[in-house]
Amino acid sequence: MRRPGAYAIAALALCLGLAIICPSCSRSVTRRATIFSSAVVLTLNDHASDASFEACFARLREIDAEMNMWDPASELSRLNAGAGQGPVAVSSDLMKTALRGIDLAGQSGGIFDPTVAPLVKLWGIGGPHPRLPADSEVGSARALVGWRRVKADEAARTIELEAGMGLDFGALAKGYGAEEGGRLLASRGVRSGLLDVGGCVLVIGGDSRGGSWRIGVQNPASARGEPLGYFSLRDSTVDTSGVYERFFESGGRRYAHIMDTRTGRPLTGGLVSASVALPRGQNADGPPLALLVLGPEEGIALADRLGLAAVLLGPGNRYYLSKDARGSFVLLDQSYRLSN
Repeated sequence: MRRPGAYAIAALALCLGLAIICPSCSRSVTRRATIFSSAVVLTLNDHASDASFEACFARLREIDAEMNMWDPASELSRLNAGAGQGPVAVSSDLMKTALRGIDLAGQSGGIFDPTVAPLVKLWGIGGPHPRLPADSEVGSARALVGWRRVKADEAARTIELEAGMGLDFGALAKGYGAEEGGRLLASRGVRSGLLDVGGCVLVIGGDSRGGSWRIGVQNPASARGEPLGYFSLRDSTVDTSGVYERFFESGGRRYAHIMDTRTGRPLTGGLVSASVALPRGQNADGPPLALLVLGPEEGIALADRLGLAAVLLGPGNRYYLSKDARGSFVLLDQSYRLSN
């Protein structure tokens, strides 16, 4: 199931289908693919050759094949299978993503933790067989989570995991794909385009008319594609984490797919979603999860400390803005009220 994400809107009206922008502009060409088990949509306003589309999609497929924890043939699965057996040589893509995850773990005090794989696999939320594990199972899996225990040697390009541990790049891979896709397109001369990698939206330059892109933030209380508001941005990436789409129910209770590493259990209560905008070239597919788990006060404090443009949505139609979001986020649904 596709997770919550951002999408492009034009002239304050949603264009049906993710990332379809400026439908009246003859220069815009849009193509779609399925990668990362998600919809990927690429719109180019210049250099829209077959080669540009094919090269971008091929790069995304390469990253997906490397970082899919659920594919036993992936490089990440091979790394996890080697846990407890010494350093494992990894690709440049895997090393960069692991280092980003470790860095974000340190910045968030471990709230974001790329070693969450044992818990994710235990609960199975979002997979074909989610279940409610016993307390003893949760405790055992939680004991295997700990980003400080990852030994990443950037010079040797090796990663060593303790026995039973595992890396999960589910909150990093799409963002890295968007980064790499944007870099590749820019190297081919693209000056204006939009790449939506399963809800992680990257924009190159300005829109087809030379203005800022309007990247919508989903209204959790409305049908998909109805924005609560939008970021007005150029050369940026926007991503969202939320608790309202991927979940399973057991005993009349809903369990979201986002793990709280402090408890070893799915996140409950608090915020509904967190959206973050970053300059192009940075991975926005990770910070929203940390902010979501931290909650409004601590989440905004972290966003301000890291210089993130962040929009946090809470219950009761409340929303919270970081300092950097106050100049770029425009609210459309006036039933929401600012709480900070």
